[in-house]
Amino acid sequence: MTKLQTVGLNYGGLRRKCLDAVRQWPGCETVAGIQIIRDNSPGGFSVRVTLYGKANQKIADRAISYVHREMRRHFHLIG
Repeated sequence: MTKLQTVGLNYGGLRRKCLDAVRQWPGCETVAGIQIIRDNSPGGFSVRVTLYGKANQKIADRAISYVHREMRRHFHLIG
């Protein structure tokens, strides 16, 4: 099985894409802040919600875990 190449994004671009993707989930439209943490994992980053707004915390956490998994499949953090 071959490993697909990922596209490099800077911190601002990756943060914008992740936040937009989380807000697409029903009930997560009011999520106001996320945090991207650089690490040494294969994807190079991890994501968590910092400001939930009026969103249910459990639903928002589930959404961010899905978004994190999908973003790591397509992007890696640069610079």
